[in-house]
Amino acid sequence: MCLLKKLLAGIAFTAAINTPTQALTLGVETTNYAPYFFLNDEQKYQGAAREIFDLFSEVSDLKINYIPMPVPRLFNEFVKGNVGLKFPDNPLWSASLNATVKVHYSEPVLEITESLLVLEQYEPEIAKKDIKMVGAILGFSIPGIAKSVANHEFEIIKTIKAEQLIHMLVSERVQGVYFNNSVAQDLVKKMYPGKSLIRHSKYPPFKYAYHLSSIKHPMLIEAFNAFLISHAKQVKAIKSHYGLK
Repeated sequence: MCLLKKLLAGIAFTAAINTPTQALTLGVETTNYAPYFFLNDEQKYQGAAREIFDLFSEVSDLKINYIPMPVPRLFNEFVKGNVGLKFPDNPLWSASLNATVKVHYSEPVLEITESLLVLEQYEPEIAKKDIKMVGAILGFSIPGIAKSVANHEFEIIKTIKAEQLIHMLVSERVQGVYFNNSVAQDLVKKMYPGKSLIRHSKYPPFKYAYHLSSIKHPMLIEAFNAFLISHAKQVKAIKSHYGLK
């Protein structure tokens, strides 16, 4: 706890000198990735991530403004310095960044599993050779199937909204979707009761994590890391509440 207090004291002092009335801006995605994060009917950021960051805000006595944006715009605004923090982020997504841009990443906040998913109705499952088109979200990286795309095993079609991917899969416009397993299952149950998805057996699941990142506030990332340790029980309880490990 001492490390967290020391870091927060330094951040508070810096903020008081440079931005006495300005809250920290956290750029977040408009993508519906419930229960990890989503926008409610009032377009307010919600979900497990929001509760974790709200707890950090309360502990650190730093106000956070959540700024929802489409994924491509969020990336651009982050690089331009128009948002101080970004979530979610991962070092795998920084390949297109200028080498002079230094991004600071927190320890993992939420663990993610992504897969190439197909409708469970196929018995046996759709043959690998018959997968011609796979849906993914615009702006999202596709690390679990990157080699397959490079080898021209299938084409990728991208959409802005996650719900569009489910519609396309059920209507057979695509034969598979590259998606977060739990998010996809939750969406398909709500949109098409009775339908379910399974991971295609020929494409292994890809596991990685969502991190908080910043270009402008490395000390804040250190403080957040200290918070994840000092408030591990509370963070775990939030994840459990949303059915996350």
